[in-house]
Parts: sequence; structure tokens; C-alpha cells
Amino acid sequence: MKRTLTFIAICFIFPSVFSQEKIASFKNSLKTNNTNIKDVIPIVNKENDELAMFIADAKKVYAYKLNTEFKVTDQLSSETKKRKYKVLLGSSINGDNYRIFLTNKDKKKYASINFSFTDKKTSMSEFEFPHDEVFIQTIAHENNFYLLVGSTVIGKLYLYSFDELGNPKKNEINLNGIMLLDKKGKLKKITDLLLKSFNGFITTNSSSIKKFEKDTPNSIESVSETKKMYVRGNDIVISFDHNKKITQVITINIDTKELTKKEFDKPLVNIKSGKKKTNSFIYENNIALVAANKEVLSMYILDYNTGKFIKEYSVSRDEKINFKNSPIIQKGGFYNNHRELEKTKKFLRKITSQKIGVSIIKNNNNYQFTIGGYAQQSSGGGMMMGGFGGMPMAGGNFGGTTVFLNPTMLAYNSFTNTKSTRIECLFNDNFEHIKEAKAPDNVFDKIKKAPTPYLAAETVFRYKDYFIKGDNSSFGKTYTLKKFTN
Repeated sequence: MKRTLTFIAICFIFPSVFSQEKIASFKNSLKTNNTNIKDVIPIVNKENDELAMFIADAKKVYAYKLNTEFKVTDQLSSETKKRKYKVLLGSSINGDNYRIFLTNKDKKKYASINFSFTDKKTSMSEFEFPHDEVFIQTIAHENNFYLLVGSTVIGKLYLYSFDELGNPKKNEINLNGIMLLDKKGKLKKITDLLLKSFNGFITTNSSSIKKFEKDTPNSIESVSETKKMYVRGNDIVISFDHNKKITQVITINIDTKELTKKEFDKPLVNIKSGKKKTNSFIYENNIALVAANKEVLSMYILDYNTGKFIKEYSVSRDEKINFKNSPIIQKGGFYNNHRELEKTKKFLRKITSQKIGVSIIKNNNNYQFTIGGYAQQSSGGGMMMGGFGGMPMAGGNFGGTTVFLNPTMLAYNSFTNTKSTRIECLFNDNFEHIKEAKAPDNVFDKIKKAPTPYLAAETVFRYKDYFIKGDNSSFGKTYTLKKFTN
């Protein structure tokens, strides 16, 4: 009977097994000790699509360079570590030189480690910024690394670039006298809204502004943030949703260092701001703006470049949601991790209890919208993270460093720690609702459902137009890469 049940179970998961494709497997041959692997850093070369995998245990870092066929073409190990640099920020690539940037816990002191595959050497350099400059976020663009910082003392923004030796160059951003409205409708300096929390304190917490990658699934918790960063071509785009009437967007051109501003009116503008929750999401040449209270939900879809109105979808508490392609799903909870709600009024009450969000991806050539809200789950204790020589890494299970180096891993992990309520909606290229279609699983759903015997040193990252999950054999030194697509 047990064998029969096992066979039936295998038949049911058969499609999941073949939704993944093993694309590489290589030995961590440089590793000779028996210590556990702490973290793995994937770095994709945007110019030639080569891949570098940095595997770290408690003693060393092992670097492997893979070509476009995922064959190891070079390797290098290093013992270079400094315990005070506990946060990994990002990387840059110059030929066969891969440079990793780090900072200390307070984000006041910085360092970079250069791995030269040609010279088979590593080197380290350190630098500091003026005491009044506060870290905001990192930017990865065309194999280059940038740091966005600001000063509330003098109200200026700077974009630091780095040369081939890792030396910083300070570039002042031209703010053009632009100011933003705060949540009460008062004009404020951009630096005040970027650097200060709602209680007025300056914050360097990585969760204060998250980065979003195109076509990477995002949890409701992530998209419910009131500040979001996107990199669109040569532009750094930051949206602000703390004001309930308008979404404000600033754009910083990486080449010219010029800053411009856009504004978009939100739905339900006549409802008192204290009674509604609002947010937005930018995707391709469009922006979705959502507003809701316990009585009604409304979503505008606008042309991002012109502000031209495209579509509106709305529902009141006593109506059925005729533009959804999934049940009303509630995830998380002490007694039941998955529930389906029947009534719209329960959906509205849940999504407006704390934070609201909307996200967009392309899935099977359709636009898939996720609309919902979330409440933070209580936790009995914190999770420990691995370290790159004592430094938390993007391969870790949890924490802010994923925001910097690998936003994909942050998005992947963010699906597991919230109590959220959401619906999935499908639209065609004209944003017309696709009726009677079931919302498909996103790529992270497929990764989580795929059976795997590997649990150690897990990482998920984007490569070209698909995703790769990497993990290490718990009983050997083999690292495996598998391909997943939407």
C-alpha cells in the first residue's frame, strides 16, 4: 500500500519535476575543508552573459566563472576577509576582474574586494564618505556599481561611481529646485522624504526603500512599501506613495545626473485620506494606482510617459469582483496557512487593515496583476544568516542584504513571512480583463513546488529572460543550477 501511494504521489508531481531544467552541475573542487557553505553570490556579466559564482564557507571564498554554456572556465579562491564589513552591497565587472562592494553595519565605512581571474589574485581597498552623507540604495547598471547617498544637512543627493580600481567618484545630482509633498500635503525637500522615516528620524534601514526588477514576482508585503526604486534603462526611478491623493515619481538620469518629477492622481480622491489606503506600481510604459477603503476598491491604469488614462477597475463591498482570475486568497495565520474568502467585504476589510499593494508581471504573454494587503506575522525569534567571512549574504534566508545584491532572492524569500490577502487578475495587451481564465502559477511558485533533495546554500537569481535556482548537495561538494520560466 505504501509503495502504491508513493507511486501515485510521484505521478501527481510529475509535471512539476519537468517544469525545471538542470543546466549545470560543477564540483566545488577548490574547497578542501569540511566546514559548511555559508552563502553563494551569483554575478551575471551583462555584456557577455557569463556567470560568476562565489561560494563562501567560514574560512574561504571560492570563485568559479562559467561561460554561456554553464561550463566552468576559470576558478579562484581567496582568504581575504575583514569582519567589520558585514553587509554586501553589490558588484562591478571589468574584463576578468570581478569587484565586490561591502559596508559595515552602520553603512559609514566601505570596502571592495577585487577578484582577478587573469592574475589569480585578490586585493582589497577601503574608503569612507563624509559623516553627513547617508546611504540610500545601490544601483547595478551595465556591469557598473553606483551608490545613492544624501545629506539632510545641506539637502543634496549624490551618485557615487567607481573606477576600475574601486576608487569612488562623487557626482552631485541636480535637483532643479524640485520639492515633494509629504503625507499632509506640505512641501518637503527630496532628501527629507528619502532619508527620514515618518516619525522624523533619519534611517539607513535597508527596508526603507526596496528595489524592484521587471517580471520578478513580488509579494504583497514588498509592493505595499510606500517608497520603491526601479532601474529603467539609464534612469533611476523612485516612487513615493505616502500621500493619499497623488503618486510622486522622481527620475535620476545616471549619465547626466539630472532629476525630474512626475505626478499621477490616485483613485477615490474625494474620500478622506484617513479612511483609505493607496499604492502604485510601475511596469513597462504603464503605472497602476490602487485605492481602497472598507466600502470600495478602485484601480487606475495609466500611460506612465503621458499620464493618459487607459482603464479603471472597481468593486464595492456588496458586488462580486468580476475582474479577478483567482479566489480571494488569504495566506498565513496561526491555525490555517491557506484560506479562500467568499465575500468582497471581507476582502476589502482585510486589505485595508494595514498596508495595500499592487504588482504586475508578464506571465504567458498576459499581464498578471496581484492586488491585496498584508499584516506582519509575529515571530518567536529571529533567523540567523550566513556570512561572507562573517558578512550576511544574498544567499541567506532572510535580511536586508538581499535588497542590495540580489533583489530576486529578496522577492523569493518575501513570500514566506507574511499574512496576506490577495487576488490575481489577468489582462490582455489592451488591459481588458481575460474572463474565465485561471491565473497561472508564477515562477517562484514553480520553484517552491519542484521537489529537490538539495537544501544547502540556496540562491535564486535572474539570468537573461528566465530564473536560475542554485543549491549545493548536502552530502557532497557539487553545486547544481536549474532553470525555471514563467
